[in-house]
Amino acid sequence: MVTAVKDALTSKKFLATIIGALVVAVGSAVGLSEDQATKVAMLICTYVLGQSVADAGKEKEKLKVALADKTGAEKAAALEAEL
Repeated sequence: MVTAVKDALTSKKFLATIIGALVVAVGSAVGLSEDQATKVAMLICTYVLGQSVADAGKEKEKLKVALADKTGAEKAAALEAEL
């Protein structure tokens, strides 16, 4: 549990999400219009989504590399375990 919290607090996606939520929550108090706060939130959402897609691609590549080192039966078992 502690590791999960530590990982979340050091995650760029998590921190960007928190900053986005704060901008929306206190935007008007710091002089942002509702439209400006929405645009900042949309920008942060785009960043988080793009980073998630990139991370998924990295994981897929790691799986390909791991499977390249295995025999046919080991590959099938590894793919089944991933699904």
